[in-house]
Amino acid sequence: MILKRYKFIWFVLLSIFLTFAGCSPLVQEVKTSLGLNPEVGLETALSRTPSQWEGARKQAKAVDPKVTKGQKLLKDKALNRRVQSMVDRLQAVSHAPEIPFRVKIIDSEQINAFNTGGELLYVYKGLIDFVGSDDELAGILAHEMAHGIGAHLQREQRSMFLPSLGSVLTSAALGNKNADQIIGLVNQAVSSGYSRRHEREADILSVVYTNKAGFNPLSFEDFFNRINKKASEVKKEQEKGLRKEYRSYQIADQKEKQGKIDYERYSNLFQSNPSSSIRKELQRAKKRWQSARKTREKKFVNYQKAYQSYATAISQFFPIFQSHPSDPERIVIVSKTYQYLKGEISLQSTPSSVHYVMEVLKKLEKQIKKR
Repeated sequence: MILKRYKFIWFVLLSIFLTFAGCSPLVQEVKTSLGLNPEVGLETALSRTPSQWEGARKQAKAVDPKVTKGQKLLKDKALNRRVQSMVDRLQAVSHAPEIPFRVKIIDSEQINAFNTGGELLYVYKGLIDFVGSDDELAGILAHEMAHGIGAHLQREQRSMFLPSLGSVLTSAALGNKNADQIIGLVNQAVSSGYSRRHEREADILSVVYTNKAGFNPLSFEDFFNRINKKASEVKKEQEKGLRKEYRSYQIADQKEKQGKIDYERYSNLFQSNPSSSIRKELQRAKKRWQSARKTREKKFVNYQKAYQSYATAISQFFPIFQSHPSDPERIVIVSKTYQYLKGEISLQSTPSSVHYVMEVLKKLEKQIKKR
C-alpha cells in the first residue's frame, strides 16, 4: 500500500508539473517518453532523414560483433538472396526507403528474429524452416523492420532521463526517503508499458508494409497461431518423456537407498555374529546395493538427457514468445488493421493503438503531397 501511495504521489506531482509548465519542449519530451504522446514519437521516427538515421546505424554496427559472437552465420547464398530480396521489397514501400536494411541469417534451430535499432535484421535458420510461406516470413521481417523504422529502441532509451526529473519531484514529496527505490519501480512500470506499445506499433506497420508490398498480412497472424500450437505439442511430448525418466530415476534411487540400508544392517549383524550364513547374506546385500547403485547412476544419466532434450526443445520456442507474445489483443490488431486498409471498417472501429498510428500515417502522407 505504501508503494502504491508513493507512486500515486509521484504521478500527481508530475501531472501538476505538466499542467503548470504549459507546452514547453521539456513537457512535450516528458509526455512523449511517458507514452502520453506516442503519436509524437512515432511521427518523429517515421519522418527521419538518412542523416538522422546515422546514430541508430552506428549503434547497430557497434552492437553487431557482440550479437554475432559465438554464432555461425549461414553461408547459403540462395537462401540469403531470397530473404534479402523480401526485405528489399518491404523496404521500398516502408517509411525508410533510403535505408539499406540488411539481413544476417544465424545458423541455429532457434525460432527467432530481432532488430537492434538500426538497419540490421537478424533471422534464425530455425525460423525460416518453420514458417509455412513467404507471406509469413514477410510479416516477421516487416515487424522487425518496423522496430527499426519506428525507432523503438531509441525511444525507450530516451525515457532514461526520467529519473533525474522524478528525483526532484519524488524527493520533494518524500524528503528523500526511499526515493531511489520508488523512482526505479515507476520507471520499470513505464518501460514495461512502453515496450508493449512498441510491439503493437510494429504489428500495425508490418500489416501496412506487407500489404503495400503484395504479401498477405494475415499470414503474420497465422504464424503465431501455428507456433503456439506447435509449442504446446512439443512441450507436452517433452514433458511426458521427462516425467517418465524422472519416475524411473526415483524408483532406482529408492532401490539404491534400500540396498544401502540392507547392506548396513547385515554389516552390523556380522560384527556381532560373524557366522558363514550372515557373511553370505552380507555379500549378497553388497552385490544388490552395488547393482542398484549402477542402475541409479544409469537412470540419472537418462533423466539428465531427457531434461536437456526438454530444455533444448523449449528454448527454441521461448525467445519468440518472450519478445512477441501472441496474445489475443495482438491478433485483433492485425486483423482490424487489415480490415481498415481494405476499407471494410472505419478508423473509429479499430483499437486505439491502430487509430493513433493510422492518424500519424495519414498526416505524413498529407505532408508528402504538399511538397
